[in-house]
Amino acid sequence: MKTMQALQWNGTNLAVNEVPAPVPAQGEVLVRLSRAGICNTDLEIIRGYYPFHGTLGHEFVGVVAQAEDDSLVGKRIVADINASCHACRMCRAGHPHHCLKRTALGIKGRDGAFAEYLCAPRENLVLVPDNVPDEQAVFAEPLAAALEIQEQVDFSAHGTAAVIGDGKLGLLIALSLAHSGIEVTLVGHHAERAQLPGLETVSFCSEPPDRQFPVVIEATGSPAGFADALRMTEPLGALVLKSTYKDPLSFNPAPLVVNEITLVGSRCGPMDKAVAMMAAKTIDPSVLVQETCKLEDAVRAVDLAATKGTLKILLEMPR
Repeated sequence: MKTMQALQWNGTNLAVNEVPAPVPAQGEVLVRLSRAGICNTDLEIIRGYYPFHGTLGHEFVGVVAQAEDDSLVGKRIVADINASCHACRMCRAGHPHHCLKRTALGIKGRDGAFAEYLCAPRENLVLVPDNVPDEQAVFAEPLAAALEIQEQVDFSAHGTAAVIGDGKLGLLIALSLAHSGIEVTLVGHHAERAQLPGLETVSFCSEPPDRQFPVVIEATGSPAGFADALRMTEPLGALVLKSTYKDPLSFNPAPLVVNEITLVGSRCGPMDKAVAMMAAKTIDPSVLVQETCKLEDAVRAVDLAATKGTLKILLEMPR
């Protein structure tokens, strides 16, 4: 049986292990991975956010190595991380991301992308154009998550928004909103990040400003960020939550009620739109890459990614 290297979490330890290579089920393809990105969700799983055991990782780009459709073999792809059953009431209602029986790469019931190979449903694939290099394509999943906000909130009536958190996701959100013509205020601790390409029109604040916004996006990854976000949301505004927290979130809901604020949870987004945006050269998310590490050094890479203030750490897979 063929084996491969994979970065795995067993609930206690993180290690690069030699494991059996996956075998695609009916309707799936086998993907040989090229790059994978370490994100805050991976770190939160290790901290106890979700009881996942297995191969971590869900941000990736790779090449189809095996498929029922031979024409797919050799194609460079990214993929939606959610595998749906198509039979439950959420799937039948047209909401497969909320499938009641879903699995998710590297998060729930399905091994992920910190490995040489993975299996993904054929229907989840998005082809990557030749003009999108791996260093950009690996951002398809988090860029899609950033774009999801514009799928959920009608910005036609809101010319301004605030993003709290200047980490990897917060910066992608600010980039995507600024590209759409929204006047963005970014609240964070790294003023130099406001100089990144694409953020020229974004205002930066090191402290939450003493004003309110019609839309506020909370992307700090910290429960403390929620209090700032709630205070900054104007009456009848929308507060969008992008953070997942290991620790419980405690807050007084009175401002939500009194000010009739809409609380919006936001998760995965349109992968095809993310790839199209990169292909059109409107956003280059690779400006967020801080370091690329070999898969064999993945434990060190995760430690680096967990260091406060670190931007995107990528894993490069063996050729």
